[in-house]
Amino acid sequence: MFVRDQLPRDVYFIAKVDMITVPGVSGSFGVLPGHIPTVTSLQPGVVAVQDGSETHNYFVSGGFAFINKDFTANICALEACKVEDLDTQSVKEGLEEFTKLLGSATEEKDVAVAQMGVDVYSAMQTAIDEQAK
Repeated sequence: MFVRDQLPRDVYFIAKVDMITVPGVSGSFGVLPGHIPTVTSLQPGVVAVQDGSETHNYFVSGGFAFINKDFTANICALEACKVEDLDTQSVKEGLEEFTKLLGSATEEKDVAVAQMGVDVYSAMQTAIDEQAK
């Protein structure tokens, strides 16, 4: 199976892999060659790319996954990075900042923005915690 991770400004990676796991909005699911064609929204979380005995984890802020009938997968995300590149202190500070904003927001738009921030930073923290295990 070939996987392509596409960002708005660049292609993050293209690789032949054995399996990917994506954080779909209905839950994470694995994709092997021959998977039924699927389109799903992605929630903030980890795309795990397995190649033989190695697994590479990438954090995505959200986006879409397209699983194609030709055994290819396209992951389209606004932001992506290796989980190991996430800065623990920055994530902690970002989560604290958006949690405070959520607690003080009164306008519907401000609540929505703050909730998105909490969701993304919470997912980043979970990714960091899982990587440390």
